[in-house]
Amino acid sequence: MTKKMREDLGRCLAVVGNSEIIPDVIIEALVIAEDHRSDFHPGVDPIAMGRMFLARVKKNQPRSGASTIEQQYVRVVTGRYERTMSRKFREQMLAIMISRRASKASISSAYLAIAFYGTDFVGISGLKAHFGEGLKSLSFQQALQIVVYLKYPRPRKPTEEWNNKVSRRAGVILSRLENGGYYSLKSKIFFHEIYNMSNYY
Repeated sequence: MTKKMREDLGRCLAVVGNSEIIPDVIIEALVIAEDHRSDFHPGVDPIAMGRMFLARVKKNQPRSGASTIEQQYVRVVTGRYERTMSRKFREQMLAIMISRRASKASISSAYLAIAFYGTDFVGISGLKAHFGEGLKSLSFQQALQIVVYLKYPRPRKPTEEWNNKVSRRAGVILSRLENGGYYSLKSKIFFHEIYNMSNYY
């Protein structure tokens, strides 16, 4: 391991150790939406990587990301977003190393505590500014909304186009969850709430 990788690993683990704890409902929404096989991989998801490779080979197939929560977390902490294979490989190695040293829940919590959700909406301070201090009382609907912002950050002045993207993304996640398309070990805890969500978005 290079000196720089050791430094980045140390930074990632330090953030995990010092981050404010994010409520379980938001963590579960993150897992369902972004990395539903999280319970079954070591920080890198070979199934998602294979699916992405096939999508690139079959150019007419829709593409989807293969980054795990651990990889997304590494990206935010290190601030490295360059589109190169060396960056991706390095990110994967760090993700595996972090997952060996910290729990899935603590990594997810640390990621949510520093993530970018939109303009003037960053990390735990942004979550509290938008949803109040009592994050533990958030519903699954609100938690899912937060997670969708990771893919479609909230602009300073939300547009109808942005609102439609958020609604479509939430709808896809709910539909797949309802049809048993996710493998999270905890997802059934929130399944009953789906039936109260139809008019939410």
